[in-house]
Amino acid sequence: MNQMSSLPSHVVAELRGAPGAGGFGPGGPAGPAGPTLPLWQAPPETPEIVEMWRAVMQRKWSVLALSLLTSGIAAFVVTQMRPVYQSSATVLLEAAPAKVVSQIEDVYSGVANVREHFQTQAEVMRSRDVAQRVIERLKLNEHPELDPRQQTPPAWRNWIQTYLPALADAVLEPQRPPDAAAIQQSVMRAYASRLSVEPIRLSQLVRVRFEAHDPALAAAVANAVGEAYIQQDRENRMAVTSGAGTWIRDRMAELKKKLDTSERALQAYRDKEGLLDSKSTVLGGTGRQMDELTNRLVEAGVRRSMAEEAYKQIKAGESTQFESVPAVVRAPSVQNAKAIENELGKKLAEVSQRYGPDHPRHVAAASELASARSNTQREIRTIVESVIKEYQAAVATEKSIEAQLQQSKGTIQTLNRKEIQLSALEREAATNRQLYETFLTRYGETTATRDAQTANARVVDRAVPAINPVRPKKQQIVGVALAGGLLAGVLGAIFLSRLNNTVKTTGDVESKLKQPFLAALPVIGLLQRKHAGRMVLEHPGELFAEGVRTASTGVMLSALDSAHKVVAVTSSVQGEGKSTFAVNWALSVAKSKRTLLIEADLRRPTVVKVLGLKGLDAGLSDVVAGEGTMNAALQTIDGSPLEVLAAGKAPPDPLDLLASRRFADLLADLRLKYEVIIIDCPPVQLVSDALVIGRQTNGLIYLVKADDTPVAMAKTGLKRIVETGTKVIGVVLNQHDYKKAERYYGDSYGYGKYPYKKYGYSKG
Repeated sequence: MNQMSSLPSHVVAELRGAPGAGGFGPGGPAGPAGPTLPLWQAPPETPEIVEMWRAVMQRKWSVLALSLLTSGIAAFVVTQMRPVYQSSATVLLEAAPAKVVSQIEDVYSGVANVREHFQTQAEVMRSRDVAQRVIERLKLNEHPELDPRQQTPPAWRNWIQTYLPALADAVLEPQRPPDAAAIQQSVMRAYASRLSVEPIRLSQLVRVRFEAHDPALAAAVANAVGEAYIQQDRENRMAVTSGAGTWIRDRMAELKKKLDTSERALQAYRDKEGLLDSKSTVLGGTGRQMDELTNRLVEAGVRRSMAEEAYKQIKAGESTQFESVPAVVRAPSVQNAKAIENELGKKLAEVSQRYGPDHPRHVAAASELASARSNTQREIRTIVESVIKEYQAAVATEKSIEAQLQQSKGTIQTLNRKEIQLSALEREAATNRQLYETFLTRYGETTATRDAQTANARVVDRAVPAINPVRPKKQQIVGVALAGGLLAGVLGAIFLSRLNNTVKTTGDVESKLKQPFLAALPVIGLLQRKHAGRMVLEHPGELFAEGVRTASTGVMLSALDSAHKVVAVTSSVQGEGKSTFAVNWALSVAKSKRTLLIEADLRRPTVVKVLGLKGLDAGLSDVVAGEGTMNAALQTIDGSPLEVLAAGKAPPDPLDLLASRRFADLLADLRLKYEVIIIDCPPVQLVSDALVIGRQTNGLIYLVKADDTPVAMAKTGLKRIVETGTKVIGVVLNQHDYKKAERYYGDSYGYGKYPYKKYGYSKG
């Protein structure tokens, strides 16, 4: 009985025009009511983001595995890496260092308080001179981290030398012991690569950082850099001061010579002319001269009295080394010398508390104190001598004035004429004396403070060994590797999904192949594959049997007015399940109609094997060739009225046989005998047999293996069929994984949750 006879008439009419799940082809021949409407339409296009999400979820375990693998490799790598520790010291740079003696100026030129100065000092800390000091002080050229002689060769080099000695001799250069220059250069390069000196913005601070595998070494180098820079600056200042002192000393010799010459000339002139004081010669007039001489005599007497008093104090203080003489105590030079002596005495006391008498600093401080005391005594003697001279001069002046009062007016006039030359000589002598005294003072200060130079920097925050390493950041690296692996897996899944241009869903049949969809057949289990050819008989309630019945209904509805139907079944290539579908479809149709299954795949026949039939002496090739009869070639199936015409013997040229007039006549005769003829054809991509057979049928069913057959291959096969004028009834999607399609492709067509038992079926 026809399957459609059990359906109501309004349902049949609806199926003829509705684009339901069956998708029954582009329309059959015109019926009594006129041309039918299209029975299928393309589904709406899935958004791109949804497609990407489905592609990722399809390979989610692979993506997760790749992410875990990359993070595991990263974790292994970071555990093999030696940790790197960083320590930092902070150095304060002073724009204008304090001076020990305020009178010393410009001996060592100061620097402007500008950014360029601090940047310059930071570069000085990176200089080769400072680096050499640090290397020598800490003996870095012998440390395992920087000494190239103690470095372990790369693992790849050891592997090549161990397992590929011939390649190692040909490619690798022999390792020679480095010389001293190479060691120094290597250590210097490693030191510079690990050192970082950065000025801190908006401050006078510079941060010195050093990285090493040993935290103690990192801290020691950071501190040593600051100390070496301070030592270098102090030595540079001492060198400049020493040079300035040498220049002053040399200049003083010239000035002393000029001073002596000018004073001798002045004294010689006075001795020659008998002049004692040149001021009285400038007065005009005898009266004024006499008044002046009188006044000066009084003044000279007072001066002589004061000088005599000081002279007597000097004489009285000889026993106490002039320490209590007021003239000596009040002298500025003595006070200055005493201040220096007291300062150096305090310094010696401080040094004595920290070091022994034999320590270099104690010896230097004692030497400086002795020098200051000697200088103080010299100043005292100078003051004493000046007081004595002043007293002698006062006495001589008084006597001279007294003598002058006795001289005549002619002597005064003569003195007036000699005053001009005397004034010139006095000015020259005074000028030379002032220059000499200035240089003498500068030289004394420079010599006294040569060893007390203050540096323009100091370490305000010393580096300490770090507890935690700065590299590698294990958690961060593993996290980045995990995220990178996850991203790579996601991109790879999307990329593979784009490369996988196969027919995956029922919607792909209509959207990509542009053909009506008949049915989707599920994957047959391993235990049921040996009965694959009899699924509709032995497991009628299974999803596979229901899919076959759905395809059968679609074919029947594609041409309701046609009494006799000849339908071919083909696919793109072998292994897509076309023969299994053809056999089960034939068994399904044979329940209600007289059906014949013809095995037209003469090259690789499989119907006999699928149905478990016995091979007969005659078959299709024998009947068409006239070497056998239909009665001898036909076989029936146990439990079904289906009749089967097997392929028979393999002919030398199957295409010529199927394209012959005899095959067409045989098919015409069989149309009169059977209601439905199903022909199992060879794949269209391999041979052209299906194209020849299709022209003699009412239509053709194209079988596509889900998630396996490329879209381009299926479209090429369908194009070849359409170009021959053969009608394509529809496409059957075979070996379709309903759960996978619904989960990853959004295909909700499957029957996985359909309640079969209400129709009397067992889900099996």
